[in-house]
Amino acid sequence: MGLQDRYYYQEEAPLDWRPSWDQRSAVSLLIIVNAVIFLANAFLGRPAEDSQGIINDLLVLRASDATQPWWWWHTLSYAFAHNRENIFHLVFNMMSLFFLGRPVEQRYGTMEFYRIYLLSALFCGALWLARQSIFGGQASVLGASGAVLCICMLFIFNYPTTTVFLLFIPMPAWVMGVLIVLLNFFSSTGDGIAYDVHLFGIAFAAMYFFLRWNFSWVQSPADLWYAFRRRLLGPRLKVVRSSEFDRERRDALEADRILAKIHESGKDSLTTKEKRFMERYSQAIRDKNKSES
Repeated sequence: MGLQDRYYYQEEAPLDWRPSWDQRSAVSLLIIVNAVIFLANAFLGRPAEDSQGIINDLLVLRASDATQPWWWWHTLSYAFAHNRENIFHLVFNMMSLFFLGRPVEQRYGTMEFYRIYLLSALFCGALWLARQSIFGGQASVLGASGAVLCICMLFIFNYPTTTVFLLFIPMPAWVMGVLIVLLNFFSSTGDGIAYDVHLFGIAFAAMYFFLRWNFSWVQSPADLWYAFRRRLLGPRLKVVRSSEFDRERRDALEADRILAKIHESGKDSLTTKEKRFMERYSQAIRDKNKSES
C-alpha cells in the first residue's frame, strides 16, 4: 500500500481553505506582530555598524547563548526577528503563513495552532543552539522560517493532493513538500541561510502529524517545564509536590489531553498507559462526587 492510499492522505482541503483576513485568527495576529517588530527595528536605527538593529539585537539567538542560561529565552524570541536588510525575508515567511496557515488553524483550532507554532520555534531554536554548542561556531540566527515551515508541512501532510502554487507553477501539495525537503537538505550552508533550522521545523511537523501529538495539556510554561523535568529525570527520581491542588491540576490536564486525543484520533489511538490512567481518573472523580453528595 502506497502513501497516497493511507487514510491520513485521503482528506482534501476544505472548500473554504483559501485565506481570508481575520484579526481574531492566530495567523493574522502572528503576521501583525512580526510586521510591527520588523518596522520598529528598521526605524529605530543601529547602535553600531555590525548591529542587526536595536530590537533584533535583543531578540536574536547567538551561539554564545549556550553558555549563558539567562539568554535561553532567545530560543523563542529569535523567531520574531527578521533581517532588516532584506524585507523579502519577512515577506516570504508571512506570505507562506498567510496562504497555508489558515487551513491548519481551522483543522487544529486557534489555541492549538499557537502551541504548535511557538513550540516548533522553540524546538528549532533549542536544537540549533545545541548543534552550535557541540560543533562550535560563532553564528547567530533569526527569523520565523522554522516555525513557518512546520505549519506549511502540516498543511501538506493534511491536504497532500490539494493544488498549490510554487513560483506560480501549480502542483499537488505533496510535490511541493518533497521539493522543500530536498532543497533544504541539499543546499549549502555557505549562503547565510539556516537550512538546519528549516529541517528542524520540518521534522517537528512530521513528528506532530505521524505521532499524533496534541499540546492541549500545555496551559502555561510551567506545564512544559514539568513535562521536560519528568523526561529528563526519568522514573528513577520521583518529584514529590506537597500541594494536593497541584496533583489534581496535573491529573486534570492529563485527562484533558487524553480526551482531546480521543476527539482527534478516536479511542483506539490510546496507549495502554493512557487507558489505565483514564480508568483511575474516572474512578477518582466518581469517588469524589460520592463523598461530596
